[in-house]
Amino acid sequence: MAGETAKTEAICLRIVPWSRTSHIVTWFTPSGRLSTVVKGAVRPKSFFLGQYDLNYTCEIVYYARAKGELHALRDCVPVEMREALRTNYRALLLAEHFRRAVYDIAPSGPDAADWFDLLSRYLARLCEPSPRLLAELLAFELDALRLAGLDPEMDAENGVFALRGERSIPVSKDVARCLRNPYLVNYSETLPDAVRAIGVFWAFHLESVPETRRAVLQAISTTEKRGTQE
Repeated sequence: MAGETAKTEAICLRIVPWSRTSHIVTWFTPSGRLSTVVKGAVRPKSFFLGQYDLNYTCEIVYYARAKGELHALRDCVPVEMREALRTNYRALLLAEHFRRAVYDIAPSGPDAADWFDLLSRYLARLCEPSPRLLAELLAFELDALRLAGLDPEMDAENGVFALRGERSIPVSKDVARCLRNPYLVNYSETLPDAVRAIGVFWAFHLESVPETRRAVLQAISTTEKRGTQE
């Protein structure tokens, strides 16, 4: 593929400066993660101004270089800009957590298409009016764990779910049911407890909990409890 021009849909995961006028943009595509150099991205007359931003889905054309090298972005057209995220700071924080999780966990190759669909679906849900952010956080992490082959083994009757090997985490039956379907309950102590429980599972199997998750929980928990979510 090196030396050829390729075209794909891609979700913008990261943007970092490359020079005074250029960016390196990391994308997630149905084939996995790739990084492109966008030369002259911030020049006043640049073709790329306003064509990409974090959380955008774009149709990109890039000049493919050898594996592991930065590709050269040739064209970029926004397909879904998700403008609703700009007016909901907490949803924007949660979108950052979703992108970080996909960046860290999602594979390349044929299996990446399911992760691309996962990220697209949950970013769209955050753009809906008054999204239930804790429920979306929990549902996303459960779906991500399933795609990673780490689906928690749930026993709703006994109120436990299994970790690796023979270890398990005791939880209430209500929490276990919430972990089976995060959208079944309104805000109560059940939903935050379920979020904390899956955080333990996440840390145990993936060996870390992203800082973005802690920031999200701090930002949205109190707001949702008051019922004044923005």
